[in-house]
Amino acid sequence: MNNETKAVVSVAEMARMVGLSRQRFYQVMGTTFPSPLYDTRTRRPFYPEDLQKVCLNVRRSNCGADGRPVMFYAKGHRPAVKKPRWI
Repeated sequence: MNNETKAVVSVAEMARMVGLSRQRFYQVMGTTFPSPLYDTRTRRPFYPEDLQKVCLNVRRSNCGADGRPVMFYAKGHRPAVKKPRWI
């Protein structure tokens, strides 16, 4: 999880900053995480620095922007599976 904020970031970068996949971030955007702002000229969503801090705080505190508790799964560490070598 990256705690460094920038002036603005895309939705994909915000998802990386909180350690979620882009797909999962889109699923919880607007409920657990705040909705992004949109550039009026390009219609692209973005997160300014203040909303980045809110998102990082949600991830750190496990309390969503809507006030509801949320549990995030940790990335599991799977041991490497050795394939048998048939000679």
